Amino acid sequence: MDEQGITSRAKLTPVTVLVVDDHPALRAGLRSLIDSDPALRVLAEVESGEAAYAAYRTHCPDTVVMDLSMEGFGGIEAIRRIRGLDPQAAVLVYSVHNSQVLLERALEAGAMGFVTKGSNVETLLLGLKKVAKGESFVSADLLPALLDRHRPSGAAQFNRLTQREFQVFRLLSEGHSLSECASILNLSSKTVSNHFTQIRAKLGVSSLAEMAHMAIRQGLIEP
Repeated sequence: MDEQGITSRAKLTPVTVLVVDDHPALRAGLRSLIDSDPALRVLAEVESGEAAYAAYRTHCPDTVVMDLSMEGFGGIEAIRRIRGLDPQAAVLVYSVHNSQVLLERALEAGAMGFVTKGSNVETLLLGLKKVAKGESFVSADLLPALLDRHRPSGAAQFNRLTQREFQVFRLLSEGHSLSECASILNLSSKTVSNHFTQIRAKLGVSSLAEMAHMAIRQGLIEP
């Protein structure tokens, strides 16, 4: 094969994608949509953050499309662990939430892009191609939140929480008990209890119910 043929073949090599979402029907839909683009190819699909980390180690995909709200330690922790394994990992968040807080936390964890599930198909496919090139990308509906990241807002109080405290906050707000949080995060019950104490002090809340209401108001969990 001549040099031109080799170059043409290289150009046709698709970007491989790991799909992470806990809804089987959505994963199937994403696989179909992504595979319909000749420039992209789904390498594997998994249903949790834990499985995403394991699959990344096994398959080494070019990109990851990651949901945030899943059973187990969730998408943000999965992003953090994948980026710890591979600092160059290209992760695109694909979430129903358009919260400024979640956008900030995902980017802090190492996500290179964020697309909401209300976006059209073309936006998602473009986002995958952009992050695969090492470029940042957010869907248009998130631009106001991105621009407001460093302005005072109701979301600013969450900046007081560490990544781990924020993780515990979300799990507790979703209805998990302290012992369940400890099991999911592979932490001791005492450590999670200490995080809970710090969360209440930093956010000025006194109960799990208040935490849940706060999470709903900020669009961190669904009502």
